[in-house]
Amino acid sequence: MDLLATFPSTHAVLAAEARLRAAGLEVELIPVPRQIRSSCGFCLLAQASAEAPLLAQGPERLWRVLEPGPGHPRRRYEPCP
Repeated sequence: MDLLATFPSTHAVLAAEARLRAAGLEVELIPVPRQIRSSCGFCLLAQASAEAPLLAQGPERLWRVLEPGPGHPRRRYEPCP
C-alpha cells in the first residue's frame, strides 16, 4: 500500500520532496488525483513505510492509496486517521 500526502502550497510540497529525498526516501511528485481536494495541485506519493517522515513534513492530509480490485475498477483514496 502506498501513501499520498497533500500540502497547502507548491512551495511546501517541493520543500518536503527535497527534504525526504535528501533523507534517502523514494517519493514521487504527482498531480493531486481528482477524487481528492487540496489547496495545492501537487502531492507526494510514497511507500507506506515512509509514514512517519511524511507526517514530519507537516502535510495538509495523508491518504492511503487503495489499488483497484473486485468491485473497484479504479484506485481509491482513504484518509489516514
